[in-house]
Amino acid sequence: SPPLEPWETGFHSTGGFLAPAFAGDAVATWSPQPNSGKSYWLDDVQVRELEPQLHPEVVGGWWFPEDASVDARRLTCSLRAACAGAGVQMNFGPEWEVSSLEMSGGTCEGVHLANGKIYQPDSIVVANGSWMRHLLPLPVTPHKGQSFSLRMPNNAAPILSRVLFAQDTYIVPKADGRIIVGATVEPGAYDGDVTPSGMMHCLSEATRLVPSLGDLP
Repeated sequence: SPPLEPWETGFHSTGGFLAPAFAGDAVATWSPQPNSGKSYWLDDVQVRELEPQLHPEVVGGWWFPEDASVDARRLTCSLRAACAGAGVQMNFGPEWEVSSLEMSGGTCEGVHLANGKIYQPDSIVVANGSWMRHLLPLPVTPHKGQSFSLRMPNNAAPILSRVLFAQDTYIVPKADGRIIVGATVEPGAYDGDVTPSGMMHCLSEATRLVPSLGDLP
């Protein structure tokens, strides 16, 4: 794949995404929620027409033709640049960490920062993910997910056209030629460490779904 320009988000749309199923697994016994977009159940022949590299034991899958993907890191950089261009002030660093929220009658009226400042804006959006429970009494628990990337050899035809999301793995072809493979689900963990057992889990499940991944660098 040609290198992406710095402003590109890696938008990748080549036929939606596919949720392949093995006999009796969670995908085989699942169905999409109503009003969740177009989706179609495909049999074992039809899924291989979309993705010929699937394991022979895949019995079918749900196809979501309108879905696409982006590179989250590139999207974050593009969003930051767009905000800066629109005049948004962004503050980074431990001194800007939110230490508490000023609540009154169920309404947030102020934001207390580690540097002692207090903001009292018209609107407040709390979007700190797993750390939200440090500010609000919500049952939010972090879940660590280990993943890794593979890459198609130069001048080789891609082995996958679309995102695969199975019971215990996801495989995401990216616009720059990488293939992201994930992920573990580790409740209560925040750290960014990658472990041999985590990588073995991801690799085992991914190559079970698409055996030819085992030959990629």
